[in-house]
Amino acid sequence: MGINHSVKFALGLLLAGIAFIADLFSGPGLYSYLLVGFSFILIAYSIRNTIMLAALASLPIGAGYFFHEDQSSTMLVTRILLLVVVWMGALFRIRPQGQPSEHTSFADLKRDNDETVSRLVQASKEIEVHKEERKVIENELLKGKRLHDAMAHHFPDGVICVVNKEMKYVLADGRGLKELGLSGSGLKGEHAALGTGDELKKAFGGENVSFEAIINHDAYTVNAVPIPDAQNEVNEILVVIRNITDRKKLENNLLKALEKEKELSLLKSQFVTMASHKFRTPLSTILSSVFLLENNTEADEAERKSYFDKIKRSVHNLTGLLNDFLSLGKLEEGKVKVAYGETDIKAFFNDFLQEIGSIKKAKQKIIFTYEGLTCIVMTDQLLLKNILMSLLSNAIEYSSFDAEIQLVVELRKDNLKIKVSDNGIGIPEDEQHQIFKRFYRGQNANNVEGTGLGLNIAKKYIRLLKGSIEFTSQVNKGTTFITNIPVVTLDILEKQI
Repeated sequence: MGINHSVKFALGLLLAGIAFIADLFSGPGLYSYLLVGFSFILIAYSIRNTIMLAALASLPIGAGYFFHEDQSSTMLVTRILLLVVVWMGALFRIRPQGQPSEHTSFADLKRDNDETVSRLVQASKEIEVHKEERKVIENELLKGKRLHDAMAHHFPDGVICVVNKEMKYVLADGRGLKELGLSGSGLKGEHAALGTGDELKKAFGGENVSFEAIINHDAYTVNAVPIPDAQNEVNEILVVIRNITDRKKLENNLLKALEKEKELSLLKSQFVTMASHKFRTPLSTILSSVFLLENNTEADEAERKSYFDKIKRSVHNLTGLLNDFLSLGKLEEGKVKVAYGETDIKAFFNDFLQEIGSIKKAKQKIIFTYEGLTCIVMTDQLLLKNILMSLLSNAIEYSSFDAEIQLVVELRKDNLKIKVSDNGIGIPEDEQHQIFKRFYRGQNANNVEGTGLGLNIAKKYIRLLKGSIEFTSQVNKGTTFITNIPVVTLDILEKQI
C-alpha cells in the first residue's frame, strides 16, 4: 500500500509540475491547474498526500500572478477561482476518507461527489466566461484607442495635445504639427511653448481656458480643459490649438470694407451738406450780377466788366466744386489710372497759364519762371493740370486782389520741380498737419469759398505720378508749395512696359 500511495503522490506531483510549466510559458496553460483539481476526484490519494498536493499546487497558482506579465484584475480573479477548484477537489478526497458517522450512507457520498463535480464544472465555465469578457473589453479598448488616435492625427488646421503640470507634452498629434514646428513622434517629455504658459496653468485649477496667440507669425486659438484623475485631481490638461490665420485675414478684410463703406457714406453725407451750402453763394452771385446787368443800363464798361468777372468766377467755383467731387469719387473707387503721353513741359505751362488767367482776381499777377531743360517727357497731362489747378487756385483765392503769385518750374534730367508761392493769409502752424485731410479748411479761411478737397485730391494725383509734395507757411505772410515728380522718358517707359 505504501508503494501504491507513493506512485499516486508522484503522479500528482507530475501533474502539478506540468501545470506550473504550462502556466509559465503559455497564457492558456494557466488552466492546466484544473487537472490537479480533477485528479483529487479521479485518484484515491491519502489524506496527507491530498493536503500536500493541494498546498504544492496552490503555491505556483498564487506566485504565478506576481511573475506573470498579465497582472490585471481579471487574471487575479481567475487564479483565485483555480485555487477554489483545487481545494474543493482536495476536500472531496479528504471527506469520504475521514471517519464516517453512523448516519453516512453511500447515497450521501455519491450526492456529495456529484455536487463537487458540478461545482468544478461551474467554476470552469465561469473562468471561460471571464476570459471571453476580458477579450471583449480588450477589443473595445483597442478599438477606442485606434479611433482616438485617428481623430487626433487627422485633426484639421491645428493640434490636439495633453500637457502635464510641468508644462511638458504627454502626447500631441494633428495636421498642424508641421506649421507649429513640432514632430509628434518625439514630443513626449518636451516643454510645451504655448503662449506665456500662465493662461494654461489656470486649467490645472479646474478652469476652462480660451485665448489667442501668435505662433510662428500665424494666429491660433488655444482652448484648454482639465482632465481629472480617479481622485478628481488635475495633473493633466487637454489642449486644442486651431489655426485661425485665414479667418483673421477675412475679418480684417471685412472690417476694412466696412470702414470703406462708412467713409463713402460719410463722403456722400458731407457732399450733400457742403453742396447745399457752397452752391448757394455762387448761384446767388450769378443771379445778382445778371440782374444788375439787365437793370443798370447806365453802367459804364468797367462796371459791366466787374459783373462779368463775378459771373465767371462763380461759374468757375461751381465747376471746381463739381470737379472736386467727381475726382474724389473716382479716386476712392480706384478708377483713376495714369495715362502717359508725350509732353513739351514749357509749352504745357504756357498754355495752362492762359487758361487760368481768366479766373485770377482783377489786378493779380502770376509770375512764371522756367528753368532747366527744354525737352519732351512722358507724363499724364490731365493729372498734372489738375495738380496745378489746385495749387494755383488756392494761391489766387487766399491772396489779395492785387497780389503777385510766383510759379517756378524746373526740369532736370530725372525730376520735374514745381514751386507755387503766394503772399496770402497763410496756414496757422497748429493746423498745418491737417491741411491735406479731406474737407479740412483752416479757421482763417471761413470767408473764402472752397471745399477743402483741392489739396487732398492734388496729393493723391501726385502719389499716382510717384511724386511728393511739401510746404511752408506763415500766417499773413504767405505759403509755398513744392512738388517733385520723377521724370519718365520714353525709353524708361518702354522698359517698364
